[in-house]
Amino acid sequence: MKLVLLSDLHITDGEALHGRQPVAWLRRAVDHITAHHGDAELCLLLGDLANSGSPAQYRALRNELRSLPLPHRLLLGNHDHRGNFLQAFGAACADALGAVQDEVDVGGFRCVLLDSHLPDTAGGSLDGGRLERLAAVLAAADRPCLLFLHHPPLKTGLPAFDAIGLKERDAFAAVIAEQRRKVAAVFFGHCHMAISGTVAGVPAFGIRSTVYQALPNLADARFLDAPGLPPAYAVVLADEDGISLHHVEFGYDGLVVASAAEQ
Repeated sequence: MKLVLLSDLHITDGEALHGRQPVAWLRRAVDHITAHHGDAELCLLLGDLANSGSPAQYRALRNELRSLPLPHRLLLGNHDHRGNFLQAFGAACADALGAVQDEVDVGGFRCVLLDSHLPDTAGGSLDGGRLERLAAVLAAADRPCLLFLHHPPLKTGLPAFDAIGLKERDAFAAVIAEQRRKVAAVFFGHCHMAISGTVAGVPAFGIRSTVYQALPNLADARFLDAPGLPPAYAVVLADEDGISLHHVEFGYDGLVVASAAEQ
């Protein structure tokens, strides 16, 4: 199974972020995916789709995704607006709880999409029945599950991001521990950097941004953006033997040296 993951697109109404145009970089990412990973079964966008959640931003995103040659599903982050998103992409994207979440079976795995958006705050939550829904989905699963959400569900050691991570971090870990054998991995965005860790013993991976990256600041509660680093998306490969994740720096324009494989 092959998945493509994008996160933290931050589509704007035309203004640049750190000197970069988010729509232009998304277009470049879509072109790169089309050229190199068009054989993937599914593309997941892990939230912060829009920078302020305006209707125009979601219309722009919808237009750009028409060029993506893969089935795709979208999750919400703290910069998003659930009502405006549903207006642009359709009310059918919401479940019975009114949350933008779903399950998709791909290549022997069940992709469980979680809505951690909490209005008017940078942190995330699985309240309102969302955590209970996750527990029920895992209990009923007949195959390994991959979990996807925007907010990091683990302690990262980064004070700025731990203050705005998933509020129910301990309760989330308890649900995972209860169904440990059914959860193969967890993927999240939000931090604009590659992060690896575990949740109740399950591997967890943070995905880089398609616009700009951040630097890990372990010393204090400041966010350290690094606009000079290349944008990236991720490719996940999974089968019965295991899971691998690759960050693809589609924005890199430097020298590439190819060497023959050693015999």
